Amino acid sequence: MNGVLELVKILARLPLSVRRVILRALWRGTLPLRGQVGFDLEPAFERFLKVGTAEARRMALEHDFQDLLLIMEWYASICRSHRQMTEDVARVRVSDPALVERIAGSADVVILAPMHMGSFPFGITYVLWKYFAGRRLLVLRARDDLAGNNVAMDRMREIASEVRIMNTRNEAEFVDGMRFIRKGGVVVSLIDLPQSYGSPAEVSLFGHEAAIAFGLDAMARMLKAVVLPMTVRSLLARDEIVFGQPFEVASNTPEDRRALAAAMARQIEDFVKIDPAQWHMWTRILEFYPWVGRAPSPGGAPALRKVGAHADL
Repeated sequence: MNGVLELVKILARLPLSVRRVILRALWRGTLPLRGQVGFDLEPAFERFLKVGTAEARRMALEHDFQDLLLIMEWYASICRSHRQMTEDVARVRVSDPALVERIAGSADVVILAPMHMGSFPFGITYVLWKYFAGRRLLVLRARDDLAGNNVAMDRMREIASEVRIMNTRNEAEFVDGMRFIRKGGVVVSLIDLPQSYGSPAEVSLFGHEAAIAFGLDAMARMLKAVVLPMTVRSLLARDEIVFGQPFEVASNTPEDRRALAAAMARQIEDFVKIDPAQWHMWTRILEFYPWVGRAPSPGGAPALRKVGAHADL
């Protein structure tokens, strides 16, 4: 694996379309030489997406490539210069530029709510650079980061006027962060996290009872912020950024919270359906479900087990 990562680091220095095409060719050429490919995700795709065996295998293989692509793009965000990164994003397509331009043109606090999908760090950086340059930026993290991740996050200082990277598990730090961002800043908070990340909300996800981390509602209400869901689909030549329906939170009653959590779960499903193999949380899918470890449901659905991925970003 170390040899693969060293090669990926070298490729990361090349222009976007060049590095992705080469990575795809090398990945495809080495498939017959690898003992295990796809993280054993076929049962998850069969159960949650209701696809057949052949399609589940295709998705598992594609997810394997997307995992490696994410690692390469993370390294690219570290080693590529500002000028080179600008060239890389020249072909990015945005689903509704007028929508994000209208939101960015207001003085409201904006919570940019992306998914762990496609080359999502690249997509987040593009949106911040294109539409929110010069604003204060607060990046929420639920753990202490690896050194390489911190270096990549520091690149955002080239875009924002001030940047803070905050651990959401530190209550005092969280309150300070809310004060920092209150006047027209941008918060980056990933939406597709399992219940263990805090503030769990029960929802239906891919047709099964689940629980997602959902502190977004309280934060949006506190900041009087506009929440803008987004995801990224990564192709060999470019990235495509898709925005969901923006919303605000005016009330925090239990009924309102349940309705908003259900809407967020549907948004997660809609984003995943764009290109299911590009969702990086499949390797952690069991963490979303209270019935982890139970026997398969009736009807012959394949058993699931926890799997590991190497794109732990």
